[in-house]
Amino acid sequence: MKRRNVLAAVFAIVTALIFARLGVWQLQRLSERRARNAALASRLHTPALPLAQLPADSAGAHWRRVIVVGSYDFDHQIVLSGRTHDGSPGVHILTPLHPESGGPAVLVNRGWIYSPDAATADLGKWDEPPHASVSGYVEDFVRGGRGVAKLPSRQNAWTRLDADELRGAFPFPIAPFYVVALDTLVEYRAAHELPTVTPVRLKLPEMDDGPHMNYAIQWFTFAVVALVGVGTLIAQDIRRR
Repeated sequence: MKRRNVLAAVFAIVTALIFARLGVWQLQRLSERRARNAALASRLHTPALPLAQLPADSAGAHWRRVIVVGSYDFDHQIVLSGRTHDGSPGVHILTPLHPESGGPAVLVNRGWIYSPDAATADLGKWDEPPHASVSGYVEDFVRGGRGVAKLPSRQNAWTRLDADELRGAFPFPIAPFYVVALDTLVEYRAAHELPTVTPVRLKLPEMDDGPHMNYAIQWFTFAVVALVGVGTLIAQDIRRR
């Protein structure tokens, strides 16, 4: 066998091994993601805890079901811009809630409302009873990211809930997480003849496997192509000789 064929074969084998290792790495990431999803899913389906009983560690509180009782502060609510629902533009309303038990205010994502420019809305139309018992789940703020977190041309519109920037946006301390309200109070409002029109509550998070399996298949395919392709070229060269 010619030297160039030997070198080509060695190159193909090394390349295939690298591609195969990347495929195995993606399978490992898939396994880790499934394990994380299972752990988080178990939190979403456990009984709701009072706010004071949440783990102090924010990672341990993530996606925990929680009940927060307190008073809404409609004077300091903000919107999360660029949110869609059934193809329509809108925003999410986040309202500080001051817990009865004391401590920092908790931002509550009360859900989606329609907004033509996906940034501004008449929030006064969506006020709910000021004293509330909110049942929902804990979500983390983001840390860092590209671009501005707060729209400079809008007084209370944010593109993302950046943990560091949000701390300076309120005249009072806020919790290091926020609560996504679930639609659990409609029956209560109806029974007490309270307004039942609220922002569209968000659904529970959907967990999937992500792209890891597709990436793994691609890397394994590249490994096979490298071996078969170089093998075919070597075979053709030998036949020509």
